[in-house]
Amino acid sequence: MLWRYNPNTKIELQRKYPVTSSDFPLSDIVKAILTSKRVAIFGDYDVDGIASSLILKNALDVLGIQNKIFLPERKEGYGIKPLHLKRIKEEGFETVVTVDNGITAVDAAKAAKELGIKLIITDHHEPQYPLPDAYKIFNPKLYKDKYQDYAGAGVAYLVARELLRQRNLSVTPAMIQLAGLATVADVVPLDGNNWYLARKGLELMRKQPIKGIKEILRVAGRNHENLTGFDIGWIIAPRINATGRLKSPQMGLELLLNGTNAEEVEELNRKRLELVNQYLSRIEDSENKFLIYAFKNCPRGIMGLIAGRAAEKFQKPVMVSSIDENGKAVSSVRTYGDFDLMEAFKYVSEHVDITFGGHKSAAGVSYSIRDLKTIRNLLNKYTEENPPKEEIRDLDGVLTKVPDLEEVKAFDSFEPFGYKNPEPAFLLKGTVTDVRIDQDWQLVIVNEEFGFFLDGTYRKGDEVKFVVSPYIKNGYVKLWVLDAKPTILKE
Repeated sequence: MLWRYNPNTKIELQRKYPVTSSDFPLSDIVKAILTSKRVAIFGDYDVDGIASSLILKNALDVLGIQNKIFLPERKEGYGIKPLHLKRIKEEGFETVVTVDNGITAVDAAKAAKELGIKLIITDHHEPQYPLPDAYKIFNPKLYKDKYQDYAGAGVAYLVARELLRQRNLSVTPAMIQLAGLATVADVVPLDGNNWYLARKGLELMRKQPIKGIKEILRVAGRNHENLTGFDIGWIIAPRINATGRLKSPQMGLELLLNGTNAEEVEELNRKRLELVNQYLSRIEDSENKFLIYAFKNCPRGIMGLIAGRAAEKFQKPVMVSSIDENGKAVSSVRTYGDFDLMEAFKYVSEHVDITFGGHKSAAGVSYSIRDLKTIRNLLNKYTEENPPKEEIRDLDGVLTKVPDLEEVKAFDSFEPFGYKNPEPAFLLKGTVTDVRIDQDWQLVIVNEEFGFFLDGTYRKGDEVKFVVSPYIKNGYVKLWVLDAKPTILKE
């Protein structure tokens, strides 16, 4: 990995979270919702889409506006479609608000007009032009002078907050927890506005978590009072996502809302891990710059997980496709390093008929299997001309001694750690003063005081440098090796 040198020798974090304006023009959207007798909320099948739906529902419940959440099943594909609007219309709704989807729903917007439905789109994904001809649209990415990197739940939170402000009411603790949960889980940058929202959510979860979060942690054997960004991103979120991946997002909704079926969801998560590992065992690297793996009827819910793990392993962009009996490929794509998937698939779409959407680093793509070879060639060509740039991580300083307990406890004020706000990282340089080897382990002692269990060959007298992260376990400070062979820039 590449690391930017930091000469700081104090065991402290010197991070800042600057706030950008979140004063968006929401009055028209708020007015349209407040004047509706009944509102249909259309979300998504992942934790961001479910949390977004619950945030808006919470606000409408407080305001006394009848509402109902509609979530698509994974097999129906991402985003609101004409078929969903027909079902919603049949249930008597004339106002539909999307959360965490809709910014590319051109067909749905057209269908809404034909059905006499007011379609209000709130989304955070990358806009594509022309925009849908919806009744109203709110996406922070349409406002270049304001903060743009909210999760879908962050966008829903802004709308809900403004709805309540119009009635001189405040957001509820549950809304803040849901926004914080999804902000960490959806891997948006934990900088500025997002970090403050995630931090407030974390603090409330530690004090009195909502039923669903409390139940997930109970079954997973975790204590909510010591909750961290790791727990949100790697314990809570995957379990909620497992419901939409392998069964139904309705189960995840009920879990978050009422705390039900936590044990069944735990089992689903275990099955998800097994399936992902099975598929990963079937793939290998190749000479291609952009890796594509196509499987017959691969469960759609795990394609993104497989692609993410493979991208990390092979250090290349990866697309995983599931091919149905009609030759249609539905795919999840994950990037590696600094590589813009939206630009890559925009280039492909100029030559081949594909449908795509998402973010710079994660996308969904549909195409015909007959075009697979052409798409592979186009992606290889684009990636060769625009190679991924390895991301440079910032060091927090240089470690000159074993940190004491209070110094490491102080790191907690910077939680939750996650994307763009990573775990603390310090450079440790020194000499190997001892190597102890047993049948199953190798303990490497550096400068007579730092001990690490490491693979590889180390000899007494070797000069070494590691990037390490201090943490607390059972009341003692430990050091986790983030990088045993770092490349340090501008040392």
